[in-house]
Parts: sequence; C-alpha cells; structure tokens
Amino acid sequence: MARDAQDELRITNQFNFEVFWAEHGKRITTAVVAIGILGFVLLYWQHQSSQQGEQAADRLAHATDLASLEQVTRDYPKSPVAAEALSRLADVYYRNGKYAETASTYERIARDFPTHPLAESAKVSLAGILEAQGNLEGASTQYSQIINSGPNSYVANAAKMGLARCLEGQGRKKEARQLYEEILASGQNSPWFSQAYLQWVVLNRDALPEKVEESSAKPTTTPPQGALQLPSLPSTP
Repeated sequence: MARDAQDELRITNQFNFEVFWAEHGKRITTAVVAIGILGFVLLYWQHQSSQQGEQAADRLAHATDLASLEQVTRDYPKSPVAAEALSRLADVYYRNGKYAETASTYERIARDFPTHPLAESAKVSLAGILEAQGNLEGASTQYSQIINSGPNSYVANAAKMGLARCLEGQGRKKEARQLYEEILASGQNSPWFSQAYLQWVVLNRDALPEKVEESSAKPTTTPPQGALQLPSLPSTP
C-alpha cells in the first residue's frame, strides 16, 4: 500500500505542465474554440427561429385574402404558421365552393405537417368534402380510417359524427345510432354531445311503429347512460 502511494507521488512530481501543454495544448484549444462556436451558432439559430416565428405570425395575422395567405406558405414553408395559413386557405376555398382546391390544400397540411395538430383535423375535413359532394361511401371509408387509427384522438368524435351521418344517408340507421351512443358515452363535455343526442332522439323516434295508441305516442326509449335529459322532439303527425 505504501509502495503504491510512493509510485503515485513519483508520477505527480514528474508531471510537467509545460511539456503536457506543448504536446496537447493546441488540440485542447481547438476543441474549446469549436465548442464555443457551436454554442454561439445554436444561440444565433434560436434567436433567428424565434424572430422568424414572430414575423410569420405577424404576416399571418394580416393575411386577408388568398394571395397573401399563399405568400405566407411560400415564405415560411416549414413553419407551423404555414399550416395555419393553409387551413385558412382551405376554409376560403370551401366557402366559395372550390372543393378540388379545398381538398388539395388539406392534403398539403396532412402531407407536409404530419405532426401538427391541424393534420388530424385536415383528414376529417377531407372526409367532409367527400360527404358534401354526396360520396357517402368514400366519406365513410375516410371517417372509419380516422377512427381506427386514433380512437382516442381529439378528432375521433368528429369522425364518428361524420360516419354516423353517412350511415344515416345510406339507410344504416342502427349502426348510426350505435355511433351516436358512443359519443354520448364520452360525456357531456364533448362538443358533439348535444348534436349526437338530438340525432339519437330522432333516430329512435323514427324507429317507433307508425300506428300507436295515443297514450304511447311519445318515445319511451331510455337515453344512454350519461345522456343529457333534453326534451324529446315532437312526434310527426
């Protein structure tokens, strides 16, 4: 043990800093300078990104027409602001009945910004376009894919509502009713709750026999557990 301590002391005494620095100083200095430059570059990049983000947001806030919105997407193609500009573009196209342009714009969002929250809503909107054009089969397929790929997604209930509407239009009312019940089961905090409940009531009212006694004219179907106790819709004469 004492011998080991003596060996360590001998090595320490023999260490010559000047010799060590002459041999390794240049490499150490180069490494330190490189780390410093890298740190400066990262800080500069963060500053530029923050500044660019602010500029992009300001440009988007003042974009009021198709041309200015398109310009934002060209000037900031990788920025999240571009996805928001595309979403606004699609909305303008849709309101003007330009369904082809609307669909291609939503496709750009889903393709170019797959991790952006708007990507999921863009997929629902694409299905909605098919539904608006009367392509209930194609819309049903799209809605089903969205539901199956993300049953817990924030757009799942929106896709279920769309699929239920398509099923109603195809005469598949029992399946549509089941989807409305799934939405109701998710609770009253869902933005689709009231609409799903009203559609559920209508489907159950339509399912009643056409000829019933006056005492049983009102629907007696019990709402799903957790459903809001809204008044039943009036029966059709």
